[in-house]
Amino acid sequence: MSEESPAAREQRDPRDAAFSVEGGRTRDLRRNIELNVGKACNNRCVFCLDGLPKAEDRSYMPLPDMKAEITRWFESGHRSLGFLGGEPTTCPWLPEAIAHARDLGFTRIAIATNATKLRKDYYVDRLLEAGLTRVTISMHGHTPTLEDKLTRVPGNFFKKVKAIKHLVSKRDEGLLPDNVSVNIVVNGWNYKHLPRMLQFFYGLGLDDVRANFIRAEGYAEEVPELTPRYTLVVPVLMKCVLLNEHHFKQSFTFGGVPLCVLPVEFLANRRLSRKYLGEYWDLDTDCSIRASGEGAGYGIAKVDGGRARFNWQDRKRFDLKHHMDKCGRCRYAEVCEGVWKNYLDFYGEDEFSPLP
Repeated sequence: MSEESPAAREQRDPRDAAFSVEGGRTRDLRRNIELNVGKACNNRCVFCLDGLPKAEDRSYMPLPDMKAEITRWFESGHRSLGFLGGEPTTCPWLPEAIAHARDLGFTRIAIATNATKLRKDYYVDRLLEAGLTRVTISMHGHTPTLEDKLTRVPGNFFKKVKAIKHLVSKRDEGLLPDNVSVNIVVNGWNYKHLPRMLQFFYGLGLDDVRANFIRAEGYAEEVPELTPRYTLVVPVLMKCVLLNEHHFKQSFTFGGVPLCVLPVEFLANRRLSRKYLGEYWDLDTDCSIRASGEGAGYGIAKVDGGRARFNWQDRKRFDLKHHMDKCGRCRYAEVCEGVWKNYLDFYGEDEFSPLP
């Protein structure tokens, strides 16, 4: 989801991209490409999908290759670009890659980051000067104890808070027109704290929070307690919805939750379901990642020249998630992405029932 600040709406050139305004919120219709620059990271999150990456995966995509890949996607009509890792800010030539995207004509340039390095003001300024327009921060706790336990880096909480405060100030100056947001990985250690986490993040000046249900791969495959049951998490999500409707009144969305486990009343309320279901607001996203070997294990991805390229929405639906036989009888079968496959390995199918 892309939620713009009021100042950004005033500055946005409508010729740059297609937008749809719904209920006072801007739905971004630009085609998006997420480019993985390498899996090196300066955090050790307990739920990391990459686990312990191989040495070749920790190396960075060379700058000439990165520029060529960015140009390839621009020529295919994409105008939004995101940089992924690992941790993209550890890549030495990230600013140069951002500047190349800006010079080509990308109108939305984002990074998904743990923000540890963004506590350094000079580095943030360097990225902004290169053309960065959006920052999405991965942060999963509202206290030092919880955040540092999940990321396994002592002192991480305070580094991230410093980074957020500086980024919010830059956003308010109009230097991050596509906003600053936080992505929370909802897991067994933090889901009970989601309401307090919203209060904490909004208190820092953020106005855009996304909560994504954990995908139990990498490290999380070995720690079942990190993956809570949907039946435990959904009531907390609904509490967050109510708090946001009546108190916070900011942007809050959640994702990775199959529709059949949500309250029927919530799904039947078109305004609420559209407002809070994160998949509705997500940009149509393609991905480019390093491919190992001959490309086995990449499902629908097209593997060529050492890169695996795929549409993220399609990869989730056809490779990473599962539709049970009973899903075919559900009224939402065509729009629901299904259930993360590893979740079913933990808990089976008993929680899920087709909706008439």
